[in-house]
Amino acid sequence: MKRSARWKTGAVATMLGCCVLATCACTAVRPDDLPSVRGGVGASHQLGLQFASTMNLPTGADVMMDGLRVGEVESLSVAGKFVDVTVGVKDGTKIPADVHAVIRQNTLLGDTYIALDHGTVVHGPYLPPGGTVTVDHTSSPPQLEDTMAVLAYFVNGGSIQKIEDSMTGINAVMPKPRDVQRLATVVAGDMRDLAGDTNEIDRMLNGFFATGAAIDAKGQTLATLFSQPTVHYWRRTAVNIVSYISQILPSVGSVYEGGLWMVPMLNSLAATGAVGRGIWDDAPADTAALSDFLRTTVLPFAQNPSVDIRSINTAEGDEIVGDVENLMRMLGAVK
Repeated sequence: MKRSARWKTGAVATMLGCCVLATCACTAVRPDDLPSVRGGVGASHQLGLQFASTMNLPTGADVMMDGLRVGEVESLSVAGKFVDVTVGVKDGTKIPADVHAVIRQNTLLGDTYIALDHGTVVHGPYLPPGGTVTVDHTSSPPQLEDTMAVLAYFVNGGSIQKIEDSMTGINAVMPKPRDVQRLATVVAGDMRDLAGDTNEIDRMLNGFFATGAAIDAKGQTLATLFSQPTVHYWRRTAVNIVSYISQILPSVGSVYEGGLWMVPMLNSLAATGAVGRGIWDDAPADTAALSDFLRTTVLPFAQNPSVDIRSINTAEGDEIVGDVENLMRMLGAVK
């Protein structure tokens, strides 16, 4: 029993000692002391980079250019207002002298690395070993708090709702799916017919080619037809023909030589035509009025000529129609 108790006591003491040693070891090891899984870049030379801020850039971080890992961060040190970053670059790597160094992260919580950006065409000069990229050619990463603030503003500032509203508006103006399907069906049929009639297209293109070849073969003849002497010949021919016709027909000749005297006459004819056009336009209405007058007034009077006297007044306004009726009856004019 005593031996078993001693063994248990020794085991507990050993475990406590291991825990203390492990704790001490953890407090003595820093993240920078851990070996890099990359295993370095092989033979390299050093370059200096100046940044206004490096945030959480660790030693051993990658140096990328054109999508390739060309080096790693070796050390960081504060020098006044800037941070000097020493990187090891693989030998044989040509870095343009006007390169721009940027500290980036692939994701919000991803690993930080240095990206070397340059133009599309590089013909030198290049940075020599031990060269330095000054702070005016570097860009520091944004503060994490600023990034989170921008993200929070994007989420809470209504941007997502605006995007949703925009998508709703786009969906409202876009045609209905069945219309798009019908349009796609028609287009597919047209393309199918076009693909089936490629022989006709080839024949048309061959015709264009043959026409162009024929015109090209007759280029000298066409140049002769449209040359300056030929154009002058046809112009003189037209002038001579018109001159002969003007001499044969004196009236045409007089108009041809001095037709300005016809301008007043033509203006008068135009005015007369305008008046005649007005009469022609009013003729249907006038004809209808004349026909109505003949039908309702002239014809009834011709069939039964009579005068219906309803009232006769003197200059003073006295009604004398009765006296006139008696007088006419006495004369036998009325019954």
